[in-house]
Amino acid sequence: MQMGYVCNQPYAICDTTICVPDKNDPTKMRCSCSVENGSSIGGACSTWEPVGIYMNGDGEWMIKAGYSVGQVTSTFSFAHAAPVQGNEIDPNTTPSDYQGDVYMKSCSNASGNGVFADSWNAPCTVLPQDINVDINTDRPASPYAVCDCGLVLNNSEWYVAVHGADKCDNESYCKDYIISAGQKHSTDLEIQKLGNYLADNPGVDPSQPYKIEYCNNCTDCTSNKSVS
Repeated sequence: MQMGYVCNQPYAICDTTICVPDKNDPTKMRCSCSVENGSSIGGACSTWEPVGIYMNGDGEWMIKAGYSVGQVTSTFSFAHAAPVQGNEIDPNTTPSDYQGDVYMKSCSNASGNGVFADSWNAPCTVLPQDINVDINTDRPASPYAVCDCGLVLNNSEWYVAVHGADKCDNESYCKDYIISAGQKHSTDLEIQKLGNYLADNPGVDPSQPYKIEYCNNCTDCTSNKSVS
């Protein structure tokens, strides 16, 4: 297991991504992931600094002049998360209509043949919105990155992230798709470490809840979307 570090910079998050095999290498998966900016946990910060991409003053992703694409790294955060009841999101800086609804769902395979895509610390490419715009100018970037992830075989238990509590009880979701996911032990440690960091530094990224909800711990998942 790799050591996790919390960094504040652009990153990709493949939290609910259904991935497809790379046509040139079936042992690799291609995942389309959201590009975010803020606190996340990944490898050493210096190893995944963004290249050729930045967020402008209007909150739009831009590809720098001279770069054909932007490069970011896929890490883990609570962006899009359904807040755990009792956790705080700063109402002064978070939209009142915050609708994070991502939960962590446990998957299992009794025969140990479960598979998932490993997106943590994966390299990701961000294309410009219009590939025909002059490369010598700053130009709008796609809000999504394509990440090159590994295919992890022979698993008995793992976590996936799902949009909405309705998927918490959908057992076919774990076996019908190859989804960006993580090993249980390492994911639990990442969630704890990032949650502690956000709780100890409440002003660093007020758009994220302090933790993400687990499906099996939901007491009233369908209504647990409001800002605390």
